[in-house]
Amino acid sequence: MARPRNQIPSYLPHPASGQARIRVNGRDVYLGPYGSQESRQAYARFIAENFANGKPPLLTIPAGERLSIAALVVKYDDFDRSYYVKNGVSTDERYAIKAAVDPLVRLYGDTPADEFSPKRLKAVREEIVAKGRKGKGKRKTREGEPLTRKYINYRMACIIRVFKWAVEEELVPVTVYQSLKAVAPLRRGRTAGVRESVAVKPVPDEHIPPVLAVVSPQIAAMIRLQLLTGMRPDEVTIMRPGDIDRSGDTWVYRPQRHKTEHHGIDKLILLGPKAQEVLSPWLERDPEAYLFNPKEVWEARLASRRRDGKPARARRRKRSRVARPPRDHYNDEGYCQAVERACKRAGVPKWTPGRLRHNAGTKVRAKFGAEAAQLVLGHQNLSTTEIYAEKNRKWYEEIVSEIG
Repeated sequence: MARPRNQIPSYLPHPASGQARIRVNGRDVYLGPYGSQESRQAYARFIAENFANGKPPLLTIPAGERLSIAALVVKYDDFDRSYYVKNGVSTDERYAIKAAVDPLVRLYGDTPADEFSPKRLKAVREEIVAKGRKGKGKRKTREGEPLTRKYINYRMACIIRVFKWAVEEELVPVTVYQSLKAVAPLRRGRTAGVRESVAVKPVPDEHIPPVLAVVSPQIAAMIRLQLLTGMRPDEVTIMRPGDIDRSGDTWVYRPQRHKTEHHGIDKLILLGPKAQEVLSPWLERDPEAYLFNPKEVWEARLASRRRDGKPARARRRKRSRVARPPRDHYNDEGYCQAVERACKRAGVPKWTPGRLRHNAGTKVRAKFGAEAAQLVLGHQNLSTTEIYAEKNRKWYEEIVSEIG
């Protein structure tokens, strides 16, 4: 027999805001910072006042109660968890917004949302500048290292976007959003404690062959394709035979997903004879199977060790972690890590696959001009209509026939 539901709500955290909450009749009541004495007292007081008779209250939030910034952030988090999704997976944008609103809630979580002002927004910005960050993964930085001016301006734009959404939902007056837009972004050379972004440069030509000599055939093929086509890492890692039209002299690759697909842009990448030669050994498989499969790399490595009479090396893992089989295709992080490890083995300065796109663009620009580089790299300001135009399409084919 099913256990009866407990009528008294639990004391719960809300990770997006750091607030404690209880949920009654489908609505959230926020109690203050999670784990604080203040929030626990508010929880005990709420239960004592509303659940003395063992029944939930009919009204959990008094009519006309002003929405706090913490409550607004929680509501926006409920919205963006379904909005910032691509192919069933949360996008990086959602996590960027969470990073942006964390200091907002920390400083002004209890402040009514309709009282948030430009001066307070600038105080949040000063807090972000002062704290710096300790990044993770490929964005790893030292704790307290200054953030870039561009990134700080982006975080401010994320906060303003939350208030824009609140206006659309009639949660705050439009004047709040309008006033926040008046805060000017940080300007180059006029703000202490921030740094400027470093332009991404091509990988030096002499640093690529040593890496190609030590990586798996799958990684080597992806590197060569990027050099020939200017593809982004997340476009080359998801290639499948069914995504490549091989009916003409120039093959046409349409990625199943790409950076600008949410703008309604149909991305196409032309593959010339050199790229076709690189791809040919990988095409004899199911049309829906990924060309470059890390599981195949892993199996080939095990088979090689068995042939050499060497035992398989056990991976060192924390006891709390469960070993997972390799994915059916590389993601950006896995591809990047494979290249960085190869750089270390080859004894060359570390570089990442994203820079190979600049190698291809530099080569095309030197030979055919800036507009040709823009065309091959598929920059967004060159519209899909222009790419499909007969003149530009023919020019694109001529370029890839010669270089890729």
